[in-house]
Amino acid sequence: MSRRPIDPSQPEVFGLHHSAYRCRDAKETCDFYQGLLGFPLAQALDINRHPTTGEPVHYMHVFFDIGSHDPDQASYIAFFELDEQPGGDDFQFKTQSGLDLHFAMSVRDHAALHAWRDRLVARGIAVDGPIDHEICSSIYFHDPNGYRLEFTTQNKRELQAFEECRDNSAAVMQAWVDRKAAKAAA
Repeated sequence: MSRRPIDPSQPEVFGLHHSAYRCRDAKETCDFYQGLLGFPLAQALDINRHPTTGEPVHYMHVFFDIGSHDPDQASYIAFFELDEQPGGDDFQFKTQSGLDLHFAMSVRDHAALHAWRDRLVARGIAVDGPIDHEICSSIYFHDPNGYRLEFTTQNKRELQAFEECRDNSAAVMQAWVDRKAAKAAA
């Protein structure tokens, strides 16, 4: 499936490089992502400065390879464990709802989805699904930090439904905007 550019003059984007989150404990997070899920630890960086402000802050930054099939365009899930936050820290770890925050990763097919479910359940991880969303099928579970994770796949029927939904997406979005405007005006 090719990406349809909105503006052909814009520079090309190749997909996800990484998505980054806080973690309570880098070792615990490593044990889960590398030990349980089998995602290789690609980087562990002991850093002493904020990356954008330069202010002193000590943290461990870890990257796990989530399985890109193109070595030139790898994809990672990354985490920060802060030694201490300048000015205090009000970040709270909690179990996230999938409607608030989740990270979804593709697997090859429905057999792989079921194999992941069985593997996670056998290791004591609570798993929801597989759930048929009509455009894809997914399982959901939480990491030790409370983040909701998803493994998802599409068969031919689901891929066709996804494509049909894509073709109607602008109209669906406009109907949402119109409904909200009407509700606000009432």
